[in-house]
Amino acid sequence: MMRIKRIALAVVLILAICVGGVFLFFQQQNQKSQNILSLSVEQKLSDFDTLWEILEDSYPFWREVEQAGIDKEAVYSRYRAEIPETKTDIAYFKHISYFLKEFDGLGHLSVLDGYLYGLYMDTIAESDSLLSPQEQQRVVLLREVLENPVSQATYRLLDQSHEGFRSTIGLKEEYEAQNQDEEKETPSAPIVTKIDGDGKTAYLKIGSFALENYQEDKRALEDFFLQIENVPDLILDLRGNRGGSDLYWEELLVRPNAKERLTSERYFLFRDSELVSGYASALGIAAREINALPEALLAQYGDGFPQYTVDVKEFAPGERPYPGRIWVLVDEQVYSAAENFVAFCKNTGFAALVGTPTGGDGGIADPVLVSLPNSGLIVRFSVFYGLNADGSGNEAKGTEPDHVVTGDQDALEVCKRLIGQDSAFASAGA
Repeated sequence: MMRIKRIALAVVLILAICVGGVFLFFQQQNQKSQNILSLSVEQKLSDFDTLWEILEDSYPFWREVEQAGIDKEAVYSRYRAEIPETKTDIAYFKHISYFLKEFDGLGHLSVLDGYLYGLYMDTIAESDSLLSPQEQQRVVLLREVLENPVSQATYRLLDQSHEGFRSTIGLKEEYEAQNQDEEKETPSAPIVTKIDGDGKTAYLKIGSFALENYQEDKRALEDFFLQIENVPDLILDLRGNRGGSDLYWEELLVRPNAKERLTSERYFLFRDSELVSGYASALGIAAREINALPEALLAQYGDGFPQYTVDVKEFAPGERPYPGRIWVLVDEQVYSAAENFVAFCKNTGFAALVGTPTGGDGGIADPVLVSLPNSGLIVRFSVFYGLNADGSGNEAKGTEPDHVVTGDQDALEVCKRLIGQDSAFASAGA
């Protein structure tokens, strides 16, 4: 009996050793597959320090970070100390993403994953035929970063090694296996158009200002505005619209429908680092010394920003504008280019805003892109600090609607009451 027990124990030990060996083998293979560049600890630290220096010199939202109770130096020190523990390149990429998330994504601050990298490249391809020569200069600047050899090689390797690879650098909490389906995000959804049964109110839902549907949406919007020429009120639902391109709202919404000459003037503050100054100069943005700011704004922002510019958007009356009232539904998810449109409405009276304060970060230019020298990872952030008409920071406060919705109120229902309409429009498709 003792002999049988010994034999059984030996078999168990052998099996355990075999299983452990197999596990170790696959673990090593997995680490190898995720170590796509074989970055050394020194290279990782160098990239990280380069990124921090860039942010220190050029990132304009440290005021908001501090107001949020975030100790930026403590965050930097903690993440830097943890870099030697990142055993693979993928782990390091995720570490960079988590580090940037500590600052709440203020001002578009993030690292490009594969999805966003591809979206940038696709958008550039779509926009070439739509942009003016001045706007095309912005594309040139984006291309210089996106297509630099180090970044191209890194994103190509990631794309080959990790299907979709958006989770490999942290948009999801943990890396998911290649054979596991991921929910795909769509940057632009088809627009929704409706007219109520009485023909008194029209409804238009635009989920994104992305350029990929520009031509299709242009035709649909032109037809829709012709259909509603005699409809007194239009509800434009922008809730959940995270932005896209200013070209979309300028050309498809404002320019055709301006009833009179419209002018919007906004202040943008910025740092005078080599990166920001070069970016502003390349875009033809005229820098002014901060001392020329209006006195009230100077007192508030003079210590934090050495330069500013004034962005003026002006539109002549459209040839055949929609004659009725326009109401825009907004919420905290309205951001970026959608924020720019909402701010324009607020400044000019082009439309009345109904909902909750927006997400902010409407800017004068695209977020700048910077490539880290060793890893090729691309980080983006806005370098221009936009102000609202009341002098508050647009990223911090967003845009305050003309009619604020509170509690469990629904913006569409509130808007209908403001219009003076009954509940027959409740199925508009919000």
